[in-house]
Amino acid sequence: MSSFNTISQDLIDVWLRSDEMTNPESLYAGIINRLTIKMALSVVTTVADDPYDWRFRRVKDFGFKSSLLNRMKQQFPDAALRDLDRRFIDDAIVAAYLRALEVKRPAIDLVRTKLLGVRIGYERLILPQKCDGKPGWCISLIEGRFFISPMQEAKTDITDDNIIQLLIEGQSTKEIAEFLHLSPRTIEHRIDRLKDRFEAKNLVHLVAKLVATQVGRREKEST
Repeated sequence: MSSFNTISQDLIDVWLRSDEMTNPESLYAGIINRLTIKMALSVVTTVADDPYDWRFRRVKDFGFKSSLLNRMKQQFPDAALRDLDRRFIDDAIVAAYLRALEVKRPAIDLVRTKLLGVRIGYERLILPQKCDGKPGWCISLIEGRFFISPMQEAKTDITDDNIIQLLIEGQSTKEIAEFLHLSPRTIEHRIDRLKDRFEAKNLVHLVAKLVATQVGRREKEST
């Protein structure tokens, strides 16, 4: 299975051999079937002077299934950028694409932003049309890193906080009980209450939500 870096380099190699008459389809034809389920590819038409008049078009979407991802796709159709989520467009699209159009060179960056209230992170290659004048389009190859939905903070006490930390570290119920000098039954009851508070379907879902909460807290602390 090809990595994001490998596919990006292959795409750049094809771009280096291209010219102004080369269309986007010719560039990505050789890599489109190599994309993993975590990768997506799109084309943004950049002919218009006003970036909000640029048009976004999906070529290949993520292959994995996610209710969060489905909701984002429904709210982010093929359209002019002005018709899409303005905060996301301003934060993650316009400035980066303007730089790529100005330097007329491939650009790889790591994006951390929000879309429809969901924290997302992805690695991105922007590949502008190779030409002497202003590029008329850009190819965007991305690999998703995380998609985290917003959650209400659940109130916890010091014992719960210890359990949460140990769960995130991968400790079992028995190991947590021994570490905290409590009975396994007490830890199980605590975990069941945490599932209810965080609206988790099972232990795996709970740990995922706990990790997401920790990510959200760190982001708030760093701003």
